[in-house]
Amino acid sequence: MSTLGEPWLIRHATYYASPEATTTELLNDATEWLQYARNTVALFGELIEDAGEVDESRLAVALQGVSALIELGTQCAMQAHAQLQWQQADATEELHKD
Repeated sequence: MSTLGEPWLIRHATYYASPEATTTELLNDATEWLQYARNTVALFGELIEDAGEVDESRLAVALQGVSALIELGTQCAMQAHAQLQWQQADATEELHKD
């Protein structure tokens, strides 16, 4: 049974960047998403160690949420990479025009 529609949210996590976002802004966003994921996993580790027993279904949903954060960070980094590729192609084209 899903709680608050987590499975839908997790399957549909998508990063939408502003068309005006710079490569640096995209990479900063990617870093932020990945830090959220890292800190969440670290917190899970502490809580599990302290609790001794874990509700497997809640843990599974939480880990899927971490997966969504990692996916958002990855999408953001991929957009930054694509932007760099376009910038390099434009620069190369400009060099060949002269």
